[in-house]
This record gives sequence, structure tokens and C-alpha cells, in this order.
Amino acid sequence: MNESNARWIKMPIRSFDEAVRLLHDRIDLERLQTFTPQEMEGRLEPLRQILASLNNPETAYPTIHVAGTKGKGSTCVMLESILLEAGCHVGRFSSPHLHCFTERLAINGTACPPDEFAALFFSVYEQIEPETFQTLTYFELLTLLTFVYFAQKKVDAAIFEVGLGGRLDSTNLCRPDVSVITSISYDHMAQLGPTLSDIAAEKSGIIKPGVPVVTTVLHPEPLTVIREKAHSVGAPVYVLNEHFFVKQTTPPYTFRYEARLPMFPMELTLDNLSLKMPGEHQIHNAAAAISAALLMHVAESIRPALQHASLPLRVEIHDCKGSPTFIFDGAHNRASMLALLKTITEVFPNRRLFLIFGTSLEKDVEGMFAETIGHFRHVFLTQASTSSRRYPPQELRAMLTLPDDVVSVVENCKDAWERCVRMADDGDVICVTGSLYFAAELRKCFLDTISRPAVPT
Repeated sequence: MNESNARWIKMPIRSFDEAVRLLHDRIDLERLQTFTPQEMEGRLEPLRQILASLNNPETAYPTIHVAGTKGKGSTCVMLESILLEAGCHVGRFSSPHLHCFTERLAINGTACPPDEFAALFFSVYEQIEPETFQTLTYFELLTLLTFVYFAQKKVDAAIFEVGLGGRLDSTNLCRPDVSVITSISYDHMAQLGPTLSDIAAEKSGIIKPGVPVVTTVLHPEPLTVIREKAHSVGAPVYVLNEHFFVKQTTPPYTFRYEARLPMFPMELTLDNLSLKMPGEHQIHNAAAAISAALLMHVAESIRPALQHASLPLRVEIHDCKGSPTFIFDGAHNRASMLALLKTITEVFPNRRLFLIFGTSLEKDVEGMFAETIGHFRHVFLTQASTSSRRYPPQELRAMLTLPDDVVSVVENCKDAWERCVRMADDGDVICVTGSLYFAAELRKCFLDTISRPAVPT
């Protein structure tokens, strides 16, 4: 029996369920969060060899590569919307997903269908040696599959969002036409380093020789690192407020964008731009998306694209008649909590605010709590239902310096939700945040509730 026949006999059933099983058998570093940088060193070269054996699908389309601590997802969605409005066929790779991993492989904003994923998975599986396949992580395998999927679908452009860091991330195997670095703040310090310079060094690892870089980083410390990296490889770098500009106008989150020669390679001025996603920080993300689109020679349809672009759990607001207003957000570090609270207090001044908070073990809980003091009428500390990294709410309580009459510790997040809804009045605002996975769980509960038909009385 020859080797190909032997491999065929060992092949599993070619179903979506079997593909899911094989994928979930891979180590998922996103959930473990216990790996060290040293463990990731050297992993890109074997992946590069696999891509070569697959005829280098990552070279089949123009690519924008996006890194940063916060703002990556929003920037990618805004950029996707701009390209779609301009008539492009667009692939977007993102992480994490909210409900199904196929959300990560999107074409024109639509998740990869299960039947297409099964066909994709096994077409790649057959071409990877079993011993090599066993070494791949969950994220690495999804990245490889995405490179192939976008090539198969003949996308006009692909947007790749970095999973963690940048230098050692498997998305760094892409061949970008433009690199983007959004904000840099403290997060994942165990993997990226304890200082902003360390974190910036990992993020700026996506910078490639001669490939233009767009950044909205304003802090001098990480910005210096980005400039030095770009200079060392001959990559032109374009910085917010130096090479392209935004100015917020009224009403809130309406702004002017401007890029001029010779500071920027193209000229464009747009007044009275507005965003679907609220928040001053989203104006910076929009500036990054517009600038990247210009470097991709796309300058049309920007205004309607920004008005349509949205992403779940980015200050996602639901106004429901006869109930409180609900906000779901994936804030999970101090900087993102600060941005969230700034937006909430601007959009809902003089409203009573309630917080349902759950997070994971490696997060800067004390930093997030420092930003919440004085904002909320009542805080419910709870946890996600299934996450192995969930932070026990009793331990959260020990870190929150608020009196007992404004804090409730609730083990079950759905119970916390119900208690909070009963406590709040119709004009109040309930904010759910602390981690993407936690906010996604309660968001799904909320959406399931409002989608149910009324029970006849």
C-alpha cells in the first residue's frame, strides 16, 4: 500500500463536525494564556514551509495587516466597510470570535459557511504531514486555513488582524501592502513584556521592509519604538497628528479628516464624517482605516462606509422601550475601560449607571476598577459560565474598594443579569463588560430574550 492510500484510509469523515473536532484538538493558547514568549520563538518558519507547500496562498491578494492593543477590530471593520463600499471583494481574519470560530474567516462580512469550512479544512489537512499537523496550535491552523480560503475565493483585498503581539503571531506570515498599528497600552504583559516599549517592540514586529505603516499611537515611548523599527527596515511611517489629521466637531463623534501632500502620499479632506460606533477613540480608529484605504488607492465611498461599520461589543448600545438601556462592551484593560466610561458619560449624561462585571485571571483588574470608581450606582461582580480562566467574583470583591451596599457578588452571571434588571429603572443604563467572552455570553442571553415571541395571556 502506498503512502497516499495509507493516508486516505486514516482520513476522518469529511464533515463539519469532524473538522471542528480536529480543530479543537489543537492547543488553544488564547484560552490558556500560560505560554511564554520563548515557547513561541521559531514557530513561524515551519508555518512558512507549510504555506510554501500550499503554493503560498498568502501572496495571492493585496493585504492590510493590523496590530495594536486596542482598536484592531474596529479599525479592521471600518476598513472592510470602506473597501466594500468601493466595490471590492474583501476577506477579513479576526479574533476572537463571539459564538462560532467561522466568524474569524469572513468574506464580505459573512462568516465562512460550515460546508465551505469542511471542504477547506480537509483540502489543507490532506496536504500537511500528520506529524506536522499535530504541532499546530488552534490559532496557527485557523490562520493557515484563512490564507488558503481567501486565495480560493479570489478576494480583491484581505485584512488580517493580529491575534497577540505581532512579531511572533502567525498572521505575521502575510505579505502586507500596508501595516497598521493602533493604540498601545498595557495588556498581555506576561507574553509581550512589562513596559510600553516592550509591547511596542512586539507590535512593531509586523513592520516589513519598504511597506508603509499607519499608526495612531500618540504616546512618545511606544511611538519612538515604532519609528525606529520602521527606519531600520526602510518603511515609511505615517503618524496621526503629524501626517494625517482628525478634528472632532459637533455633535459628538462627528469629525474632519485631512491628509495632504507632501506629508502623506495622497490628498483628501472630508468634513462632517460620522460613525455608527460611538466614542472619541473610534475617531482615531477611523483615521487609521481611512489612511490605510488611501494607501491602498481607495478614496471613494468613505462617508457611507463609516456610517455603516459596526462591531459587536464595541460600546454596543441597545435602547429598548419600557426597559433600561443596555451597553455591551469587551473592555478588558484599564485603557479600554477608561475609553468606555468616557463614551458612556458623554452619550448618557446624568443617567444612573449600573455595572455587571466579569473578567479573566490575567487581566489588570485593579486598573479597570480604578476607572469605575464613582461612576456606577451599583456594581454586580460575577463570572462567565464556562471559561476556565474566569476570575472568581469573591476575589474580585476583595479588590474593589466600594461599600457593600453598592456591590453585589453573584456566582451565576445570568442571576446577576436578572437582579440588575430588576434593580434598574427604565431610564437607567446597564453596562456589561470586563472581557469579550463574558460580555458575549450575556449579550447572547439578551438577544435571545428580545427575539422570543410574546407569550399569550
